[in-house]
Amino acid sequence: MSDKKNNLPKVYPFVQPAPAEKPAPSTSTPPHNISNSKVSERGLLSVLTLILSLGALTAALGGGAKLILDILDDGLTSSLGLIWVKALVLALAYAFGWLSSVISIRVYGNLILPVIIKIYAWGTLLGVCALYILILQRLFKQTYDLPHYVAYLLITAAGLAALVGLHLILEEHDLRPFSIPLFVINLGQLGLIVVRYVFMSDANGWYLWGDLIFFFAMLVFSALMVAHLGLMNPFRQRITKFFDQNSKVIRPAS
Repeated sequence: MSDKKNNLPKVYPFVQPAPAEKPAPSTSTPPHNISNSKVSERGLLSVLTLILSLGALTAALGGGAKLILDILDDGLTSSLGLIWVKALVLALAYAFGWLSSVISIRVYGNLILPVIIKIYAWGTLLGVCALYILILQRLFKQTYDLPHYVAYLLITAAGLAALVGLHLILEEHDLRPFSIPLFVINLGQLGLIVVRYVFMSDANGWYLWGDLIFFFAMLVFSALMVAHLGLMNPFRQRITKFFDQNSKVIRPAS
């Protein structure tokens, strides 16, 4: 019995075992994150599309203002072929700038360009209002002919189309504030019609049709802007869907 007891292992109370040794910290350098190179790529493409869009839109809107003033004075009969060539070139520049703006905002997430596009939209509205007032002066004098009147309608429609195009570039943009200046000028045109055909004896009744067509066309356009019926939403949704399905957004690594 004594031999069995002596063979048992000795246990010392209140003695803790030695802690296990911790592995030495690794001194190797972590691998470089290759995805960070996408940050510079995204920034470069964003700046590039910003420059392209601003340059094309500035050239198109500035050249369009010059062409509109020329048509306002000469009408469509003077150098008709050259006028359509100029209009085609300006339309191409506007389309290029519009497409570059959409890509810059919706693909590369440019945050500066939407603010600039809003400024351009307000500038375009001011140009349309100035054009509207100049046309009202000519309508009141009743010295225009049919080619000039058609020119008035076309250049006004072109200005409004440019405004709507800038509106479609932005994903969330409200045209209702833009209708206020147009409504004010609409009211002024109505007053001019009353003065011309009621208080002036030399008014020609045949020109009334031209005044009414222009008045109701601008009134309907302004009313559609105020009603906010979402007539442009299908076009905006198609644009958004196209870029969501057919483009790869380059985002910086988080």
